[in-house]
Amino acid sequence: MSNNQQQDVGFETTLHARYGKDKVRVLRVVREGAWHHVVEYNVTALLEGEIDASYTKADNSVVVATDSIKNITYYLAKVSPHVLIPELFALHLGTHLVSRYAHIHKAFVTVEQLRWSRIPVDNTDGHTGHSHAFLRDGDDKRVVKVEIDGARGKDKLVGMVTAGIADLLVLKSTGSSFTSFVRDEYTTLPEVADRIFSTAVDLQYTFNPVTIAAPLDERKLNFDFAEDQDDAAVGATAGGVRDALAVAERARKVTLEVFAQDESASVQFSSRSPGFFGHPLVH
Repeated sequence: MSNNQQQDVGFETTLHARYGKDKVRVLRVVREGAWHHVVEYNVTALLEGEIDASYTKADNSVVVATDSIKNITYYLAKVSPHVLIPELFALHLGTHLVSRYAHIHKAFVTVEQLRWSRIPVDNTDGHTGHSHAFLRDGDDKRVVKVEIDGARGKDKLVGMVTAGIADLLVLKSTGSSFTSFVRDEYTTLPEVADRIFSTAVDLQYTFNPVTIAAPLDERKLNFDFAEDQDDAAVGATAGGVRDALAVAERARKVTLEVFAQDESASVQFSSRSPGFFGHPLVH
């Protein structure tokens, strides 16, 4: 996967270039005794840096093979302590790629997480759900996009994290209308004061940037970061990127609550409903 823009003067100058590996499928099982955790990801990892020569001079000495990017993704999925949290796993992967290769200055990592939930069973040990059996209980996906920027130096990496949900299918059988829209000679749609409303919801939210410590180990596998606490990421009570799992759960819950309870005048209005901005978790 590659994207580059060149000037009209020929192939001597590349204005912008980015390449990497798409559709890396990861399934990871983390075992805590008899209690197992499962995540399934589709991962994309793209790189930017001093790679112009590969486009202008056929010089592959600056190319980290996309197959290597795939293998790094698999290796980190095996050893990273953050693999169960897609935001932190994406930060770890991007940090490793930028830190390991001196000529790579930016990494862009997208992680799409598919749903696997525990099969409900009666337990006597205090746990909810089966210890190692799961079901796909929805087609919606968690989507995380991370940019690791090393422009200020390898010891001053900055991570930007955007997360959200895609393909969340919702329906309600009343509580929706559509009236007073443009009517002209092409209009056949009748106005409706009460209708069935179904749509697919995509949503995203952005955390504050994080400052990432330079990995000190030879293989550049160490990973730690500090969060900017000046402002809230998704509301003062929602937490930062270390609290990403709870933030994702709350974002999904708020979205479903507003959809269910809002008296919808249109899809457009519902997507920017006052119910969202009046919610204590949304700022």
